[in-house]
Amino acid sequence: MKKFEHVFEPIIIKGVEFKNRIETAPMVPCMATPEGWVTKEVIDFYKPFAKGGAGIVTIGDSAVNWSYAMDHEGQINLGDDNVKMGLDHIADEIHKYGAVLSIELNHGGRFSNSVNLGHKGLKPVSATSKPAEIDEYFSKLQGKAPAEVEEMSIKLINQTIEDYASASLRCKESGFKMVMIHGAHGMLPSQFLSAYVNKRTDRYGGSLQNRARFCIEMLDAIRRKVGENFILEYRISADELVEGGMKVDEVIEFVKMIKDKIDILHVSAGMLPNPFTIQNMIQPLYIPYMPNIHFAEEIKEAVGDDLYVTAVGAVMTLENAEEILSRGKVDFVAMARPFVADPEFMRKSVQGRNEDIRPCIRCNTCCGRSAFFKKTRCSVNPINGRESDYPKGRVEKADEKKKVVIVGGGAAGMQAALTAMQRGHEVKLFDKEDHLGGTLVVASELDFKQDLKNYLNWLINQTIKCGAEIVLNTEVTKETILAENPDELIIAVGATPFIPNTPGIDKKHVHWSGDVDARKVEVGNKVIVVGGGLTGAESAYALAKEGKDVTLLEMQGPEALLNGASLVVRFSLQSLLEKHNVKIVTNTKLEEITEEGIRTINTKLQWKNYEADTVVLALGMRTRKDKVNELKDLLPQMQVHIIGDCNKIGNVYAASHAGFDAVAEI
Repeated sequence: MKKFEHVFEPIIIKGVEFKNRIETAPMVPCMATPEGWVTKEVIDFYKPFAKGGAGIVTIGDSAVNWSYAMDHEGQINLGDDNVKMGLDHIADEIHKYGAVLSIELNHGGRFSNSVNLGHKGLKPVSATSKPAEIDEYFSKLQGKAPAEVEEMSIKLINQTIEDYASASLRCKESGFKMVMIHGAHGMLPSQFLSAYVNKRTDRYGGSLQNRARFCIEMLDAIRRKVGENFILEYRISADELVEGGMKVDEVIEFVKMIKDKIDILHVSAGMLPNPFTIQNMIQPLYIPYMPNIHFAEEIKEAVGDDLYVTAVGAVMTLENAEEILSRGKVDFVAMARPFVADPEFMRKSVQGRNEDIRPCIRCNTCCGRSAFFKKTRCSVNPINGRESDYPKGRVEKADEKKKVVIVGGGAAGMQAALTAMQRGHEVKLFDKEDHLGGTLVVASELDFKQDLKNYLNWLINQTIKCGAEIVLNTEVTKETILAENPDELIIAVGATPFIPNTPGIDKKHVHWSGDVDARKVEVGNKVIVVGGGLTGAESAYALAKEGKDVTLLEMQGPEALLNGASLVVRFSLQSLLEKHNVKIVTNTKLEEITEEGIRTINTKLQWKNYEADTVVLALGMRTRKDKVNELKDLLPQMQVHIIGDCNKIGNVYAASHAGFDAVAEI
């Protein structure tokens, strides 16, 4: 325990003991009923975090009323007394593990769900009528106007303040010892606080004191309802990262105004309504770890012991948290995605089993799904979001032990092997290469793909340790399978790069992106990357970072760029491409590769030449249907499972879930 002495130092606030300094940052699992009531799924989603050791478990983004505040489907409705039965239940389940339960009180304001509001005959409301930038972005792509936003009347302001206070009281009456008020990320409180949004001319607009009035009145109303012996954590963006938005100096001024009204300050950055700042609050793999911790430390230095401070943002390991806390400049560290990827990561860290911690790859599938109102899922943890189906975080032992043969040692095949062994089956895995990993080896080559490489290493090590028999350097044939006489056959033979039959494709300056990423080939200074999906965009970014002149060519329209990426990754990579001056050409097809570059034709039937000394092909993969067809009829259809890229080209999420699902009930 000495290794993590700061992490596990208990602290008492207002008579509430926190057993350690780790808080689960708010998440959006989208699992409540359509009316906003707590479900068994919600409870089962959060329980593993408490069981895994978190000192505080925070339920994410919950609406303070059900008229204007709701910003996503599957959200908890704190605006009705009927919610208390479910809140009471989840409080019991979390508290039994010694964790303190909290919940994020929110009002989306201009970020609220305009479609749902429209069904009620309402519009999003805010301090003023400025639409959300993300709504403007997608509306422009769709060729329509963004949703109108109404400026809140004084009457509605007063009612909303009361909504926050009543929601807090409902939580207290349900056994909660604390709540978190979401004043960060461009939500309603920050829409009043920030001059970027707030253009009011009444007493709620203008000076910082006036812009802070809504937040101050709301905190005072909450305190009157819940009393002094109840912990209030306030979440804030230290820097909104937009021109004209809140910056850390002004935030410190505001914090000094409210420090006597709250107990803990939770410090983040950015604003959700502006998509190009999201990468700074939910950092993808392109962003270094812990980029925002300095904000929390700076504010803590300004307020001293008057306030407890929580730091958050790409804190990915318990070692990261210990490093932050050991500096003595913050009091808590919040983490989310590490708990999603492996709810037991704290326990494993303490036990010195770091090699067994399933690492998050920061693909942001978990939070990206909520943008489309889908229940949470994790790319690397196929049980996340399905805890009700797999109690205790694992599959049950099979009633009958079977022999399972797996052909292919990529991500899908390895996950299938792990799950089949957990089921108690006899497993034999074949791969034609001299190593495991499949295309994941190539996919993790770029310098900024360390998170993915960590996952690859974990998956290989776990597969080797799980007890399955592994046979490498073997191209499986019909005879191989027949000799094994398996009960179940898993075909996971992957895919090969798609190389088009384009004139000039065999020229020496033409290379597959996988070879370029792995630095197996020489690349010139003027580069054309053909294919604007996620793979091509990442290759283009990596080359541009090296100072090369890069053009990214995509046959389809702008909407097809970065296909396969979550929204957070999409906006982040798009920003990075722009920052590194990557030129993007869409609606344009490669027709010929010449000694000087490429010849293209666009959707307007216009021909154009582009100069390049290197052409990089990132045109996707082609399934190995020939090998699938060779093997798939060797057993009855119900005993053959075709998974991964050889079934349908996908990503890590698709591979790991296919591998898990194929054998979870065998």
